[in-house]
Amino acid sequence: MFDPVIIGLGETQVGSLPGYTQWEIQAEAVRRAVRDAGLEKGDVDGLINSPPYSRPHQMFSLEMSEYLGLQPKVSLTMDIGGTATVLTMVETATLLIKEGRCNVVVVVFGDNMRTGRPPRLLGNVRMAARRGSEEWEEPFGIVGMVIPYAMMANRYMHLYGATKRQLGAVAVAARNNALRNPNAQLRSPLTMEEYLNAPTTASPFGRSDCSLVSDGGGAIVLTTRSYAAKRSLKQTPVHILGCGSQMTHKNISQIPPEFGDLPLKPAVAAAYARSGLSVKDLDVASVHDAFTLSTLLGVEALGLCADGEGGPFAAAGHLEPGAAVPINTHGGLLAQAHVGGILHVVEVARQVRGDAGDRQVPDARIGAVLGNGGVYSVAACMLLARG
Repeated sequence: MFDPVIIGLGETQVGSLPGYTQWEIQAEAVRRAVRDAGLEKGDVDGLINSPPYSRPHQMFSLEMSEYLGLQPKVSLTMDIGGTATVLTMVETATLLIKEGRCNVVVVVFGDNMRTGRPPRLLGNVRMAARRGSEEWEEPFGIVGMVIPYAMMANRYMHLYGATKRQLGAVAVAARNNALRNPNAQLRSPLTMEEYLNAPTTASPFGRSDCSLVSDGGGAIVLTTRSYAAKRSLKQTPVHILGCGSQMTHKNISQIPPEFGDLPLKPAVAAAYARSGLSVKDLDVASVHDAFTLSTLLGVEALGLCADGEGGPFAAAGHLEPGAAVPINTHGGLLAQAHVGGILHVVEVARQVRGDAGDRQVPDARIGAVLGNGGVYSVAACMLLARG
Protein backbone atom coordinates (compact mmCIF):
# COMPACT_ATOMS: atom_id res chain seq x y z
CA MET A 1 0.00 0.00 0.00
CA PHE A 2 3.00 2.29 -0.44
CA ASP A 3 1.94 3.12 -4.00
CA PRO A 4 2.64 6.86 -4.42
CA VAL A 5 -0.08 9.19 -5.62
CA ILE A 6 -0.33 12.92 -6.29
CA ILE A 7 -3.06 14.45 -4.14
CA GLY A 8 -2.40 18.19 -4.28
CA LEU A 9 -1.37 20.75 -6.89
CA GLY A 10 -0.50 24.40 -6.47
CA GLU A 11 0.67 27.18 -8.72
CA THR A 12 1.17 30.86 -8.03
CA GLN A 13 0.44 33.70 -10.38
CA VAL A 14 3.13 33.95 -13.05
CA GLY A 15 4.77 36.71 -15.05
CA SER A 16 5.94 39.73 -13.06
CA LEU A 17 5.58 39.54 -9.28
CA PRO A 18 7.58 42.55 -8.07
CA GLY A 19 8.49 42.54 -4.41
CA TYR A 20 8.14 38.78 -3.94
CA THR A 21 11.16 36.79 -2.80
CA GLN A 22 11.96 33.23 -3.83
CA TRP A 23 10.90 32.06 -0.36
CA GLU A 24 7.55 33.81 -0.59
CA ILE A 25 6.86 32.37 -4.04
CA GLN A 26 7.76 28.81 -3.05
CA ALA A 27 5.83 29.13 0.22
CA GLU A 28 2.72 30.33 -1.63
CA ALA A 29 2.95 27.40 -4.05
CA VAL A 30 3.23 24.97 -1.12
CA ARG A 31 0.31 26.60 0.68
CA ARG A 32 -1.91 26.25 -2.38
CA ALA A 33 -0.91 22.64 -3.00
CA VAL A 34 -1.47 21.56 0.61
CA ARG A 35 -4.83 23.32 0.64
CA ASP A 36 -5.74 21.68 -2.67
CA ALA A 37 -5.01 18.29 -1.08
CA GLY A 38 -7.21 19.04 1.91
CA LEU A 39 -4.29 18.64 4.32
CA GLU A 40 -2.64 20.80 6.96
CA LYS A 41 0.93 22.02 6.98
CA GLY A 42 1.71 19.73 9.89
CA ASP A 43 0.90 16.68 7.75
CA VAL A 44 3.98 17.31 5.60
CA ASP A 45 7.03 15.27 6.64
CA GLY A 46 9.13 15.55 3.48
CA LEU A 47 10.18 18.49 1.30
CA ILE A 48 12.16 18.49 -1.94
CA ASN A 49 12.92 21.66 -3.85
CA SER A 50 15.27 23.12 -6.42
CA PRO A 51 17.34 26.27 -5.88
CA PRO A 52 16.14 29.40 -7.70
CA TYR A 53 18.03 30.57 -10.76
CA SER A 54 17.96 34.18 -9.63
CA ARG A 55 20.11 33.74 -6.54
CA PRO A 56 22.64 31.05 -5.59
CA HIS A 57 21.83 29.18 -2.38
CA GLN A 58 23.35 26.51 -0.21
CA MET A 59 21.10 24.16 1.74
CA PHE A 60 18.08 25.79 0.15
CA SER A 61 15.66 23.04 1.16
CA LEU A 62 16.64 23.62 4.79
CA GLU A 63 16.04 27.35 4.40
CA MET A 64 12.68 26.65 2.79
CA SER A 65 11.64 24.13 5.44
CA GLU A 66 12.53 26.61 8.16
CA TYR A 67 10.69 29.41 6.34
CA LEU A 68 7.57 27.23 6.21
CA GLY A 69 7.86 26.28 9.87
CA LEU A 70 8.48 22.62 9.04
CA GLN A 71 10.83 20.06 10.55
CA PRO A 72 10.50 17.28 7.97
CA LYS A 73 12.07 13.85 8.22
CA VAL A 74 13.66 14.46 4.81
CA SER A 75 14.59 17.83 3.27
CA LEU A 76 16.42 17.77 -0.08
CA THR A 77 17.56 20.21 -2.76
CA MET A 78 18.12 18.88 -6.29
CA ASP A 79 19.32 20.40 -9.55
CA ILE A 80 20.13 18.59 -12.79
CA GLY A 81 18.55 21.19 -15.04
CA GLY A 82 15.15 22.14 -16.39
CA THR A 83 12.07 19.96 -16.24
CA ALA A 84 14.33 16.94 -15.69
CA THR A 85 15.01 18.34 -12.22
CA VAL A 86 11.29 18.49 -11.41
CA LEU A 87 10.62 14.97 -12.64
CA THR A 88 13.60 13.65 -10.68
CA MET A 89 12.34 15.42 -7.55
CA VAL A 90 8.92 13.81 -7.99
CA GLU A 91 10.46 10.39 -8.59
CA THR A 92 12.63 10.82 -5.49
CA ALA A 93 9.49 11.64 -3.51
CA THR A 94 7.90 8.40 -4.73
CA LEU A 95 10.94 6.44 -3.56
CA LEU A 96 10.78 8.02 -0.11
CA ILE A 97 7.10 7.11 0.07
CA LYS A 98 7.64 3.55 -1.17
CA GLU A 99 10.33 3.03 1.46
CA GLY A 100 8.01 4.29 4.19
CA ARG A 101 10.41 7.12 5.02
CA CYS A 102 7.71 9.78 4.61
CA ASN A 103 3.93 9.90 4.49
CA VAL A 104 3.46 13.25 2.75
CA VAL A 105 6.14 14.84 0.55
CA VAL A 106 5.93 18.25 -1.10
CA VAL A 107 7.92 18.98 -4.26
CA VAL A 108 8.26 22.69 -5.00
CA PHE A 109 10.02 25.17 -7.26
CA GLY A 110 9.61 28.93 -7.42
CA ASP A 111 11.68 31.90 -8.48
CA ASN A 112 11.62 35.64 -9.16
CA MET A 113 13.84 35.49 -12.22
CA ARG A 114 11.95 38.33 -13.91
CA THR A 115 11.94 40.89 -11.10
CA GLY A 116 14.67 39.71 -8.72
CA ARG A 117 17.05 42.21 -7.16
CA PRO A 118 19.46 43.33 -9.90
CA PRO A 119 22.83 42.90 -8.09
CA ARG A 120 22.09 39.34 -6.99
CA LEU A 121 20.23 38.52 -10.18
CA LEU A 122 23.10 39.75 -12.34
CA GLY A 123 25.55 37.54 -10.48
CA ASN A 124 23.46 34.45 -11.05
CA VAL A 125 22.72 35.37 -14.66
CA ARG A 126 26.47 35.46 -15.22
CA MET A 127 26.74 32.04 -13.58
CA ALA A 128 23.87 30.72 -15.70
CA ALA A 129 25.50 32.10 -18.84
CA ARG A 130 28.57 29.99 -18.16
CA ARG A 131 26.96 26.80 -19.39
CA GLY A 132 29.89 25.78 -21.55
CA SER A 133 33.31 24.53 -20.59
CA GLU A 134 35.41 27.41 -19.28
CA GLU A 135 38.43 26.08 -21.16
CA TRP A 136 37.04 24.55 -24.32
CA GLU A 137 33.73 26.24 -25.16
CA GLU A 138 33.37 29.72 -23.67
CA PRO A 139 36.46 31.12 -25.47
CA PHE A 140 34.75 30.24 -28.76
CA GLY A 141 31.44 31.94 -27.95
CA ILE A 142 29.40 29.01 -26.65
CA VAL A 143 27.73 30.74 -23.72
CA GLY A 144 24.24 30.79 -22.29
CA MET A 145 21.47 28.52 -23.53
CA VAL A 146 20.26 30.18 -26.72
CA ILE A 147 23.49 29.70 -28.68
CA PRO A 148 23.96 25.94 -28.13
CA TYR A 149 20.27 25.25 -28.73
CA ALA A 150 20.44 27.33 -31.92
CA MET A 151 23.43 25.28 -33.05
CA MET A 152 21.38 22.13 -32.56
CA ALA A 153 18.42 23.63 -34.40
CA ASN A 154 20.62 24.42 -37.40
CA ARG A 155 21.92 20.87 -37.41
CA TYR A 156 18.37 19.48 -37.15
CA MET A 157 17.17 21.64 -40.03
CA HIS A 158 20.13 20.55 -42.16
CA LEU A 159 19.59 16.84 -41.49
CA TYR A 160 15.81 16.68 -41.78
CA GLY A 161 14.87 19.62 -43.97
CA ALA A 162 12.88 21.31 -41.20
CA THR A 163 11.88 24.89 -41.95
CA LYS A 164 11.57 28.14 -40.06
CA ARG A 165 7.79 27.97 -40.57
CA GLN A 166 7.71 24.57 -38.89
CA LEU A 167 9.48 26.01 -35.86
CA GLY A 168 6.95 28.82 -36.03
CA ALA A 169 4.09 26.32 -35.86
CA VAL A 170 5.37 25.34 -32.39
CA ALA A 171 5.40 28.96 -31.20
CA VAL A 172 1.95 29.68 -32.64
CA ALA A 173 0.47 26.54 -31.05
CA ALA A 174 1.96 27.43 -27.66
CA ARG A 175 0.27 30.81 -27.76
CA ASN A 176 -3.04 29.27 -28.86
CA ASN A 177 -2.90 26.86 -25.93
CA ALA A 178 -2.09 29.69 -23.53
CA LEU A 179 -5.22 31.55 -24.64
CA ARG A 180 -7.25 29.02 -22.63
CA ASN A 181 -5.10 29.36 -19.53
CA PRO A 182 -6.11 32.26 -17.25
CA ASN A 183 -2.73 31.96 -15.51
CA ALA A 184 -0.53 32.47 -18.57
CA GLN A 185 2.08 35.16 -19.06
CA LEU A 186 1.25 35.56 -22.77
CA ARG A 187 -2.49 35.48 -23.44
CA SER A 188 -2.55 36.88 -26.95
CA PRO A 189 -2.40 35.02 -30.27
CA LEU A 190 0.71 34.95 -32.42
CA THR A 191 0.45 34.95 -36.21
CA MET A 192 3.00 33.28 -38.45
CA GLU A 193 3.81 36.66 -39.98
CA GLU A 194 4.53 38.13 -36.54
CA TYR A 195 6.71 35.14 -35.76
CA LEU A 196 8.71 35.37 -38.98
CA ASN A 197 9.21 39.14 -38.62
CA ALA A 198 10.49 38.99 -35.02
CA PRO A 199 14.12 39.98 -34.36
CA THR A 200 16.68 37.19 -34.49
CA THR A 201 18.21 36.13 -31.18
CA ALA A 202 20.57 33.43 -32.51
CA SER A 203 19.81 32.04 -35.95
CA PRO A 204 17.50 30.29 -36.64
CA PHE A 205 15.77 31.43 -33.44
CA GLY A 206 13.79 34.60 -33.02
CA ARG A 207 12.18 35.96 -29.89
CA SER A 208 9.20 33.59 -29.96
CA ASP A 209 11.41 30.51 -30.33
CA CYS A 210 12.76 31.12 -26.82
CA SER A 211 11.09 30.46 -23.49
CA LEU A 212 9.92 33.24 -21.24
CA VAL A 213 11.65 34.81 -18.25
CA SER A 214 9.17 34.55 -15.40
CA ASP A 215 8.36 34.92 -11.75
CA GLY A 216 6.22 32.19 -10.29
CA GLY A 217 6.14 28.79 -8.68
CA GLY A 218 4.44 25.45 -8.42
CA ALA A 219 4.14 22.62 -5.92
CA ILE A 220 3.01 19.00 -5.87
CA VAL A 221 1.89 16.96 -2.84
CA LEU A 222 2.46 13.21 -2.85
CA THR A 223 1.47 10.49 -0.41
CA THR A 224 0.61 6.78 -0.34
CA ARG A 225 -2.57 5.31 -1.73
CA SER A 226 -3.48 3.99 1.73
CA TYR A 227 -2.91 7.38 3.39
CA ALA A 228 -5.06 9.01 0.72
CA ALA A 229 -7.83 6.45 1.31
CA LYS A 230 -7.92 7.21 5.04
CA ARG A 231 -8.26 10.96 4.62
CA SER A 232 -11.15 13.02 3.31
CA LEU A 233 -9.17 14.35 0.39
CA LYS A 234 -10.55 17.02 -1.89
CA GLN A 235 -9.13 15.73 -5.16
CA THR A 236 -8.99 12.53 -7.18
CA PRO A 237 -5.55 10.93 -6.66
CA VAL A 238 -3.22 10.82 -9.65
CA HIS A 239 -1.16 7.66 -9.94
CA ILE A 240 2.46 7.61 -11.09
CA LEU A 241 2.67 4.61 -13.40
CA GLY A 242 6.28 4.75 -14.53
CA CYS A 243 9.43 6.86 -14.60
CA GLY A 244 12.58 6.84 -16.67
CA SER A 245 15.74 8.91 -16.95
CA GLN A 246 19.06 9.05 -18.79
CA MET A 247 22.16 11.27 -18.80
CA THR A 248 24.68 11.50 -21.63
CA HIS A 249 26.87 14.59 -21.19
CA LYS A 250 27.16 18.02 -19.62
CA ASN A 251 28.95 20.22 -22.17
CA ILE A 252 27.74 20.49 -25.74
CA SER A 253 31.20 19.56 -27.04
CA GLN A 254 30.59 16.12 -25.53
CA ILE A 255 27.07 15.70 -26.92
CA PRO A 256 26.30 12.45 -28.78
CA PRO A 257 26.84 12.88 -32.53
CA GLU A 258 23.32 11.83 -33.57
CA PHE A 259 19.93 13.16 -32.43
CA GLY A 260 18.80 9.59 -31.85
CA ASP A 261 21.54 9.15 -29.26
CA LEU A 262 20.30 11.98 -27.02
CA PRO A 263 18.91 10.93 -23.62
CA LEU A 264 15.26 11.63 -24.53
CA LYS A 265 14.40 8.28 -26.11
CA PRO A 266 15.99 6.08 -23.40
CA ALA A 267 14.10 8.03 -20.72
CA VAL A 268 10.81 7.56 -22.56
CA ALA A 269 11.50 3.89 -23.25
CA ALA A 270 12.18 3.24 -19.57
CA ALA A 271 8.97 4.98 -18.51
CA TYR A 272 6.92 3.03 -21.05
CA ALA A 273 8.53 -0.26 -20.00
CA ARG A 274 7.97 0.31 -16.28
CA SER A 275 4.35 1.30 -16.81
CA GLY A 276 3.48 -1.31 -19.41
CA LEU A 277 2.14 1.48 -21.62
CA SER A 278 2.97 2.83 -25.05
CA VAL A 279 2.40 6.00 -27.02
CA LYS A 280 -0.99 4.59 -28.09
CA ASP A 281 -2.21 4.95 -24.49
CA LEU A 282 -1.53 8.68 -24.19
CA ASP A 283 -4.37 11.18 -23.99
CA VAL A 284 -2.28 14.29 -23.27
CA ALA A 285 1.38 15.23 -22.84
CA SER A 286 3.70 18.01 -21.78
CA VAL A 287 7.20 18.24 -23.21
CA HIS A 288 10.03 20.54 -22.19
CA ASP A 289 9.89 23.52 -24.54
CA ALA A 290 12.68 25.88 -23.59
CA PHE A 291 12.98 26.40 -27.35
CA THR A 292 10.76 25.48 -30.28
CA LEU A 293 13.23 22.77 -31.30
CA SER A 294 12.68 21.13 -27.91
CA THR A 295 9.03 20.48 -28.70
CA LEU A 296 9.88 18.81 -32.02
CA LEU A 297 12.40 16.49 -30.39
CA GLY A 298 9.99 15.82 -27.53
CA VAL A 299 7.09 14.61 -29.68
CA GLU A 300 9.51 12.47 -31.68
CA ALA A 301 10.92 10.89 -28.52
CA LEU A 302 7.43 10.11 -27.20
CA GLY A 303 6.74 8.27 -30.46
CA LEU A 304 4.01 10.61 -31.68
CA CYS A 305 5.88 10.90 -34.98
CA ALA A 306 9.03 9.51 -36.57
CA ASP A 307 12.52 10.94 -36.16
CA GLY A 308 12.87 14.13 -38.16
CA GLU A 309 9.09 14.40 -38.66
CA GLY A 310 8.45 16.78 -35.76
CA GLY A 311 8.36 19.77 -38.11
CA PRO A 312 5.63 18.42 -40.42
CA PHE A 313 3.81 17.10 -37.32
CA ALA A 314 3.71 20.62 -35.85
CA ALA A 315 2.83 22.26 -39.16
CA ALA A 316 -0.13 19.87 -39.56
CA GLY A 317 -1.67 21.25 -36.36
CA HIS A 318 -0.96 18.31 -34.05
CA LEU A 319 0.21 20.65 -31.26
CA GLU A 320 -2.93 22.76 -31.33
CA PRO A 321 -5.92 22.48 -28.98
CA GLY A 322 -8.13 19.61 -30.11
CA ALA A 323 -5.27 17.43 -31.40
CA ALA A 324 -5.38 13.65 -30.90
CA VAL A 325 -2.78 13.97 -28.13
CA PRO A 326 -2.68 17.66 -27.16
CA ILE A 327 0.78 18.95 -26.23
CA ASN A 328 1.52 21.59 -23.58
CA THR A 329 -2.13 22.51 -23.08
CA HIS A 330 -1.14 25.18 -20.54
CA GLY A 331 1.08 27.06 -23.00
CA GLY A 332 4.36 25.65 -21.75
CA LEU A 333 7.59 27.52 -21.16
CA LEU A 334 7.05 29.39 -24.43
CA ALA A 335 3.73 31.00 -23.49
CA GLN A 336 2.58 30.25 -19.93
CA ALA A 337 5.79 30.78 -17.96
CA HIS A 338 9.26 29.37 -17.39
CA VAL A 339 8.96 28.20 -13.81
CA GLY A 340 11.58 25.49 -13.92
CA GLY A 341 9.20 23.12 -15.71
CA ILE A 342 7.16 22.25 -12.62
CA LEU A 343 3.97 23.53 -14.23
CA HIS A 344 4.35 20.85 -16.92
CA VAL A 345 3.75 18.22 -14.23
CA VAL A 346 1.01 20.26 -12.59
CA GLU A 347 -0.78 20.62 -15.94
CA VAL A 348 -0.75 16.93 -16.87
CA ALA A 349 -1.88 16.00 -13.36
CA ARG A 350 -4.75 18.49 -13.69
CA GLN A 351 -5.70 17.04 -17.05
CA VAL A 352 -5.83 13.42 -15.90
CA ARG A 353 -7.81 14.25 -12.77
CA GLY A 354 -10.22 16.25 -14.94
CA ASP A 355 -10.07 19.81 -13.61
CA ALA A 356 -8.13 21.78 -16.22
CA GLY A 357 -11.00 24.18 -16.89
CA ASP A 358 -11.55 25.48 -20.42
CA ARG A 359 -8.48 23.64 -21.68
CA GLN A 360 -9.59 20.24 -20.35
CA VAL A 361 -8.91 17.39 -22.78
CA PRO A 362 -12.09 15.28 -22.91
CA ASP A 363 -11.81 12.05 -20.91
CA ALA A 364 -8.05 12.40 -20.43
CA ARG A 365 -6.94 9.51 -18.23
CA ILE A 366 -3.26 8.95 -19.05
CA GLY A 367 -0.65 11.63 -19.63
CA ALA A 368 3.10 11.90 -20.13
CA VAL A 369 5.59 14.52 -19.02
CA LEU A 370 8.96 14.59 -20.79
CA GLY A 371 11.67 16.94 -19.63
CA ASN A 372 15.33 17.61 -20.23
CA GLY A 373 18.05 19.59 -18.54
CA GLY A 374 21.07 21.43 -19.86
CA VAL A 375 21.45 21.14 -23.62
CA TYR A 376 19.83 17.69 -23.78
CA SER A 377 22.35 16.61 -21.17
CA VAL A 378 19.80 14.64 -19.16
CA ALA A 379 16.20 13.62 -19.71
CA ALA A 380 13.39 12.26 -17.56
CA CYS A 381 9.91 10.99 -18.37
CA MET A 382 6.90 10.24 -16.18
CA LEU A 383 3.51 8.69 -16.92
CA LEU A 384 0.49 9.76 -14.86
CA ALA A 385 -3.01 8.29 -14.67
CA ARG A 386 -6.32 9.12 -13.05
CA GLY A 387 -6.88 7.28 -9.77
